[in-house]
Amino acid sequence: MASSSALSLLIQRVGTMSNGRSSALKNAGEVYNEEVSDALALLPRYLRVYVSHYHDDFYVAKSFDPRLIAQLMCEGFLPIAGSSRFLLPKLHLERCVLQLRPHSKLHISKSTRKKSKRFQLSINAAFDDVVKGCHKQHGINWLFPPIVNAFRALQRETIEYGGCAAQLVEKDSFRPSGTIPVRFYSVEIWNATTGELAGGELGYSVGGIYTSLTGFTNEDAAGSVQLAALGKLLLQCGFINWDLGMEMEYKRQLGAELIERTDFVREVHRTRVENKDLVLRCNGRKNAKEIIDFDRPDDDDANDTKPRHGTKHDRTTNDGGAKKRPHKDEKMK
Repeated sequence: MASSSALSLLIQRVGTMSNGRSSALKNAGEVYNEEVSDALALLPRYLRVYVSHYHDDFYVAKSFDPRLIAQLMCEGFLPIAGSSRFLLPKLHLERCVLQLRPHSKLHISKSTRKKSKRFQLSINAAFDDVVKGCHKQHGINWLFPPIVNAFRALQRETIEYGGCAAQLVEKDSFRPSGTIPVRFYSVEIWNATTGELAGGELGYSVGGIYTSLTGFTNEDAAGSVQLAALGKLLLQCGFINWDLGMEMEYKRQLGAELIERTDFVREVHRTRVENKDLVLRCNGRKNAKEIIDFDRPDDDDANDTKPRHGTKHDRTTNDGGAKKRPHKDEKMK
């Protein structure tokens, strides 16, 4: 992994600087309510010189340094951008998480399984094209150039060094006790006949948790197939949980459930050490149906369910146009 000694030095240097952060908030607002107190408690002390609580489940920082973003990831924050000037790390009050182990709750419909033979899946093959697809479908949204550049740097370190080395800092401490690999990925779904990119997503992993950030699709069924194949690939690679961020109906249909953010952060802290060697891998382009049909003893057709009547994993646009997979945090609330 690439060295993160610079961030380590910064962490130690600011150890005597951050004690005033809480009192400053108290004096400025004159109301130090329970919400702010809880938000601050979830923000590690060593990060408070870089990051402040903004409102609700959002925090704010002025830096897009990839090392800072990796640190936030390994503390359970989901990094998005509010503009080209501000990073808005989010720590959802409730996280929509799909359990993969010890017993998989992943649900794949027979229809998706049948259509999957038309597609191929790959990992880290077309980062820039996936970003372009997200921009084309959703607009800039929160994928502003500074955060895209940071994600690109993290992906490069994942490919070249096996991950970005985030510092392992115990609670209320300023002394790193080791490093944790944070790995960034682009996931691509290809039309097996034409070879054209049909959809994809950006995501990252910390220990045994893979987090989906945002995605797009420009072909019917590509979104559903990509999700199903990715879920099965995560199972094959040994991942424990699949973090899908905010709650949406198609995530529920996949098998995801809501968990409190304190429980989510606790799980991140556990798995980032115990499962730090897990890597999402796919050699070249692999047929999606082959991935989906991969079965383990605890993963059989009992999890093969049809979507509820009137709903699909690929959402139809309001103007009746092509079906599109909703992206992560479509609306920031």
